[in-house]
Amino acid sequence: MSLPSPRPLSADEVASLNASIPLQFGDYLGPLPEGVPAVRGPVHLPDFEQDGSCLILGDLQVEGLLVNPPHTSLIVTGSLRAGTVLTMGKLVVLGDMVVGDMYGNSFSNEVCVVKGSLSVRCLLEKGHSFETLGRLSAEAALSLSNVISAHGGVEAGVAALRGMNDDERRRVLDASLFDDEGNLSEPRIVARLRAALPLLRAA
Repeated sequence: MSLPSPRPLSADEVASLNASIPLQFGDYLGPLPEGVPAVRGPVHLPDFEQDGSCLILGDLQVEGLLVNPPHTSLIVTGSLRAGTVLTMGKLVVLGDMVVGDMYGNSFSNEVCVVKGSLSVRCLLEKGHSFETLGRLSAEAALSLSNVISAHGGVEAGVAALRGMNDDERRRVLDASLFDDEGNLSEPRIVARLRAALPLLRAA
């Protein structure tokens, strides 16, 4: 599903937006220039797979799958809600973020940063930096590369923020995510997310 047509931001809009960017995000989101194109929110989509970088001025709600591909950025100045998120690019949220399952891998090149709180059923990180200035709440927060940071603390049924061994992964994640050699398979993770199936092993 595509976004509505963007329009250039005025000088006042850009000034207000730049003032809302926290100092901690300076490396990911520098001052924006006047006239930068933006889609005015709130935006509500059944699903959304980016075909280029975009800026949402306000809230974004995606009922199903949100795909943030490599070499793209998605900036949401309000809050973001989505059923499932696959992020391999840069994702910046200046409000809160509430999602179901979420997987990130950019070979340690990109980030997902949230100014507010991050609430997620399962956060699975494999070579992608996640940072929230608020609280991280999750059924499971699983870092395979030790790059999940929550300044407001972590509340999770399973919190493995400093890596996981193979046995720990198999106890938590669905068996369909592992290949015949017992290794966690990214194509299987992506396929399961696209099928709207949970990453976590059934209780």
